[in-house]
Amino acid sequence: MKFLIVLFISILSGCSVVVHDKTNDPIAASFVGNYYKTAKDGFLYKARCADINGNVQSTEWCTGLQAFNSGNEYATTPANYQTYKSSQKEWDEKLFTKLAFEKQRSIISQLPQGTVLKITKLVQYPWGTNGYYWAIRAAMITPEGNQLEIELPTNRVLAFPTWLKGYGVQKLPKFKLEFLKICTDAKCT
Repeated sequence: MKFLIVLFISILSGCSVVVHDKTNDPIAASFVGNYYKTAKDGFLYKARCADINGNVQSTEWCTGLQAFNSGNEYATTPANYQTYKSSQKEWDEKLFTKLAFEKQRSIISQLPQGTVLKITKLVQYPWGTNGYYWAIRAAMITPEGNQLEIELPTNRVLAFPTWLKGYGVQKLPKFKLEFLKICTDAKCT
């Protein structure tokens, strides 16, 4: 009952609440399935991600990806893994906001430049009165040969810096070249 009340109030207030999976839509045909290479060394971490399998706005835990040596004068990531390890506690508190009753998160592992990713999901995800943003999932092959699903940083609130150019979901997303480059090598496919 509480859920229905909250949903009704959200609809009346103009908040976006419904998740739209565009993965199999014609609009996504030229995007989903593409291979990219990371342009910088990066890291994997336990992230708050868009609940892309839900029907309404909520988050879930998943593996996130971010680049080292990125950001701006107000928020930045460590220059590299060694810099992170030398002040791990401070970096963890800076990078991973801890909510009540949560354990402090940290970097799971480093990721080398040139890591290959395959786009697997494209979702218009609601973000309250701001409308929608693109939530993008990709598959990555780990050094052990396992496939791992990761969420790319596309929302400034959940993961900064974002890897997308521009805002909105009216057009297909485009990645900033400082983070991802299209990969057409034989290695990628």
